[in-house]
Amino acid sequence: MDKFEKRLKHDADAVRAEVSPELRSRIDASLHAVERVGATPARRTSPATLWWASSLTGLAAVLVMLVVANLAGPDADPVQEDIAAGVTEPPVPIEFSQPLLAPNLHIRSADFTSPLEEELLKLQADIEKARENVRKDIDFTF
Repeated sequence: MDKFEKRLKHDADAVRAEVSPELRSRIDASLHAVERVGATPARRTSPATLWWASSLTGLAAVLVMLVVANLAGPDADPVQEDIAAGVTEPPVPIEFSQPLLAPNLHIRSADFTSPLEEELLKLQADIEKARENVRKDIDFTF
């Protein structure tokens, strides 16, 4: 870097540029006429304004969802109707009732062999494993 710096200084010394007194006075006048401009503080929103805006947005979203849900109307659940009627076989849809289009399938309801308590225990074990994995990852990261 020393050679480069020496060459630059040598080249700068070799340049002979003369500035006229008129140009020098204009430059000086421009420099003295300039005033420092203070930084204008940015207008900040208060946390209360942000809170109100987000609360009103959330409220509007909830109202829209309620209106849409109520306009759609309650649909009857065909599964619940079949259970109430005692039907164990699901009805065959019309588009599959034609013999050429539908394969020969026999559809039955699912039989639950394990009680819900066993499923709950399995779910709790899976959640505990996930919690341990996350704890290990956090300990490794930090």
